[in-house]
Amino acid sequence: MKNRMLKGAHLSERKCREILHYFCEDLTATQIAAITSVSRVTVNAYLKLIRTRLAQFCEDSFPTHQLPENFVSIRGSLTGLPKTPYFGFTRYNGQVYATGLENITREHLLNWQKQHNGPVSGEMQTIHAVADFNSWRLYRRDMLSAGTSTNGDDISGFWGLTRNRLMKFRGVNRNTLYLHIKECEFRYNYRNENMQAKLIQLISKHPLHEAQMQ
Repeated sequence: MKNRMLKGAHLSERKCREILHYFCEDLTATQIAAITSVSRVTVNAYLKLIRTRLAQFCEDSFPTHQLPENFVSIRGSLTGLPKTPYFGFTRYNGQVYATGLENITREHLLNWQKQHNGPVSGEMQTIHAVADFNSWRLYRRDMLSAGTSTNGDDISGFWGLTRNRLMKFRGVNRNTLYLHIKECEFRYNYRNENMQAKLIQLISKHPLHEAQMQ
């Protein structure tokens, strides 16, 4: 039977949906392989396609006027996935968006962070926080003012989810870090929805083979 999720797939659509289900349950590739009796190499290949599809959806959803000048993305990359340890977070209309950042140094971040009392000059005017995954540190501009609390804050909630999820993997390869951050963005913004139904809807419009990196 034709697999509508992935053209030319070696697995049946039923088995692909099974992998998708356990992905939505946030199981690791090793756990999914054990449950589905599909090799871990194959499971990882399918998970990368799913994450790439999520990343493309999140990029398309990012409000363009909130993008900093120094952002990087899948859509704009000529060499595959962006490979950067720096990600900018911004909140807009009740959701949190993450984008890779290029041309960043620690000194750059410290200078950017100091500009919390007035308008930001140069790049990253629309960014509320920057995560450095070299040191697992979050730099914030919007929490330096006196009397500001992080309780119930969207950026704090998103950072907590992202840090906890990535630590579960005991380190994420720099080559796939971008995909994992965008997955966290999707999980956070749609945490009150049926993730599997949402993903099936996305994949029905754009099958997984359309997400394959060139």
